[in-house]
Amino acid sequence: MIHWPKAWDRAQQGIERFRIRGNPFSAAESLSGGNQQRLLLALLPDNPLLLLLEHPTRGLDVDSVRWMWEKLTAYAVQGTSIVFSSAELDEIFQMADRILVFFNGVVVKDVRTCDTTVEELAKAIAGKG
Repeated sequence: MIHWPKAWDRAQQGIERFRIRGNPFSAAESLSGGNQQRLLLALLPDNPLLLLLEHPTRGLDVDSVRWMWEKLTAYAVQGTSIVFSSAELDEIFQMADRILVFFNGVVVKDVRTCDTTVEELAKAIAGKG
């Protein structure tokens, strides 16, 4: 059973905390891509142990990207492990502590971010490293 007053309060808190442009009656598919991503963050428990994210900032404007990584970094600071994939090498180098490169379903590079370069990663991505 849904306790509607509690659901309404939680929705309203998520809208305010994550700056979602919508209201508790908005259907998720009616929201913009950025607001859908904010909605997903609002649905997370307070202290998740692990977040698995695929292209967490794809399609977002620069300010929304910054905002998203501020929120994700706050989770990491409180102890959440974050594993993400991204096609943006700049994002990977800026946000990741460790990088895994897969080629043909096999890990071909496993390295700390500070111990590699874009050139080395490009070779591994192309299957030559």
